[in-house]
Amino acid sequence: MFEKAYGHYNRHLKTICFSGWMQFHLRKRYKRDKQERAMELAVLHHRHRIYRLVLQSWTQWTRFRKGRQAIAFNKIQHVYHVAVGRVIFKAWHNVTLDAKRTREYFERLERGENMEDDDIFGRGSGEARDDISMLPTRVAIKMKYFRVTDKVAARLLSKCRPYLVHLNLRRCERITSLTFYSIRECRNLQDLNLSECPALDDDSLKMVLEGCKIIIYLNISHSLITDASLRSISKYCLNLQYLSLAFCLRYSDKGLQYLANGESAKRLNHLDISGCSQVTPNGLAKLSEGCSDVQTLLLNDIESFDDACLEAITDNCKNLRNISFLGSHNLSDNALKNVATSKKLQMLKIDSNCKITDITFKYIGKSCHELRHLYLVDCHRITDLTLKVLSQCRNLTVVNLADCVRITDTGVRYLVESSCGNKLQELNLTNCIRVGDIALVNIHKRCHNLTYLHLCFCEHISEAGIELLGQTHSLTALDISGCNCGDAGLSSLGNNIRLKDVNLSECSAITDLGLQKFAQQCTEIERLDLSHCQMITDGAIKNLAFCCRMLTHLSLAGCKLLTDLSVQYLSGVCHYLLYLDISGSLHITDKSMKYLKKGCKKLQTLIMLYCSHISKHAVHKMQKCSIEVRYSADEVPLYYNY
Repeated sequence: MFEKAYGHYNRHLKTICFSGWMQFHLRKRYKRDKQERAMELAVLHHRHRIYRLVLQSWTQWTRFRKGRQAIAFNKIQHVYHVAVGRVIFKAWHNVTLDAKRTREYFERLERGENMEDDDIFGRGSGEARDDISMLPTRVAIKMKYFRVTDKVAARLLSKCRPYLVHLNLRRCERITSLTFYSIRECRNLQDLNLSECPALDDDSLKMVLEGCKIIIYLNISHSLITDASLRSISKYCLNLQYLSLAFCLRYSDKGLQYLANGESAKRLNHLDISGCSQVTPNGLAKLSEGCSDVQTLLLNDIESFDDACLEAITDNCKNLRNISFLGSHNLSDNALKNVATSKKLQMLKIDSNCKITDITFKYIGKSCHELRHLYLVDCHRITDLTLKVLSQCRNLTVVNLADCVRITDTGVRYLVESSCGNKLQELNLTNCIRVGDIALVNIHKRCHNLTYLHLCFCEHISEAGIELLGQTHSLTALDISGCNCGDAGLSSLGNNIRLKDVNLSECSAITDLGLQKFAQQCTEIERLDLSHCQMITDGAIKNLAFCCRMLTHLSLAGCKLLTDLSVQYLSGVCHYLLYLDISGSLHITDKSMKYLKKGCKKLQTLIMLYCSHISKHAVHKMQKCSIEVRYSADEVPLYYNY
């Protein structure tokens, strides 16, 4: 019992001691954890304080740098503005001096001072000039093509043989087989144009193709090639994609069969056989079987082309995108409706056809939703219904309805109010005599991207409609020849400063006042046709020359009141003039030729028909300056209405 009591007492003491020790340990651990938490907070506080100090220093440095950058930017901007100001001021100063010189030039002309010996460009009279060097580059190149001989061609081709890719020898009449042998050595040639070369025959073409086996584009139109040449093309041109055989009259259906059976037929996507009247439906059927993937097919000016020929093509060529039948008078609705099977069709051209009706375009409007370019000229049986069904073609951008006399304002409204109205870029309504001002109202409302508009001889269009065209600011080219346009309409038309090409031919009501207001607004115009505006005088040409100095093409045919003074105004200011027509100007003499020779150094074409006061000697001098001159001293025809 004593032992049990002692054990119980001993365990009790141990329990008390352990409890005390445990409490002490837990209290020490709590103090240690509390101290560690306090240290962590202190470290975090210290770290944040350091971050705050660093951030403040970095912020002050950033503000300082931004301030320095702002000061530098202001200085650079100031320098830039000063430099731009100097350039603008210098340009303005030059324009002012030029305007002053022009004004003085005109004043001297009006005072009647002799200026024949003066140099319009302000150069010294003793400075040497080279008239040939003053010609544009493309004219010099064109002259060079006519002068190309075998020796010249061989020398040029030997220098650029390794890297020659494009070669155009069109209408080079003096080359022979030696040149073709030199072309053969150009192994990297891909684009070759030998159209209208009299020396090109089957042997010459075979010689070229044997060496140039990677040709992609080949143009041999207007040449003497036969079936043998087409056989050579099918044999050697394995990568051919573009081929023009236009007006090659010596090959036959057998040649087309050679072409269709060759390896090149699989890749050919553009084929032009316009004017090849010897082609028959059988030959076209064989061609279409082999060239079934062709996308562009030009069949213009083939009088024998009829429904059978077209059916032979449409039965096999399902990927046609561009097709042209200009001059095909024998096509009817029965064959043309098969064109609608080409659902990828993008361009369709037909003209001078009195057989096709609205039925054809009913099928085309339903199937060819990708149609973009539609050319229907002189198709008298086309009515407003065609334009109504074509409104389903949402991608139409070019529409030519010239001489479709049954088209009215209603048909134009169908077209422009459709989904393609806002996409139209070109619209030709020439000789659509039933189109009037209502059509122009709809065009002005809907066609916001229209750039080219032709309204020739639309008799029902008045000056009110022409005023709307002046507010159609997307227009850059406008043809209102033969319309009822007077000074008020022409002045309103000047509100469109984007106009570059304007045709006012036979607008007999236009006077100097209207042309002056128009010229003062449309200063950037480049092409202007004022032919048969018989009330225009030298005063109008003075204002035109002073305001529109960027003119490149100007027609003054039939303006009977113009004198040498008008030509002197133009030659003194319009230095970019390339084309000038002064036919029927009975008061213009040889003096004008001197002015043009001095002032218009870039002149390429000069037309002087029925100018009896201009001598052949003066014309011969102008031709020596490499200017194309069309001249006659015959009596003025009756249609000039003098």
